[in-house]
Amino acid sequence: MATAIDSALSGLAGASRRIEVSASNIANQSSTSTQVNGVTTNTPYIPQDVVQISLGAGGVRTEVQDANNPTVQTLDPTSSQADDNGFVASPNVDTAEEMVKMQIASYDFKANLKTIQVYNRMQQNLLDMLS
Repeated sequence: MATAIDSALSGLAGASRRIEVSASNIANQSSTSTQVNGVTTNTPYIPQDVVQISLGAGGVRTEVQDANNPTVQTLDPTSSQADDNGFVASPNVDTAEEMVKMQIASYDFKANLKTIQVYNRMQQNLLDMLS
């Protein structure tokens, strides 16, 4: 049964990572410039995606990677980052989609936590039977 705990713990870590990345995407959805070594650049925030990979022995592993189509062009001729046509590269973050991802990760977290609680209850019952 230790494998069930290991699987649940990796699931908890994966769900936490997915929530963390979605929160970062939402927090930075308006960041049209970034700092590199203390210097502000006209490079917008690059949204991230989490890829969750099932492991053969049970559990999951997560990898964070740059999102596909990370930026969109928005018209803002008054911005200092605007190109000659008045467009600014902005992070391509869909707030509703990120909120759904966070909600799903929350459900995954609760399910993995429940697995640990059930395992703990089974161990308690086993100890009660043996005593």
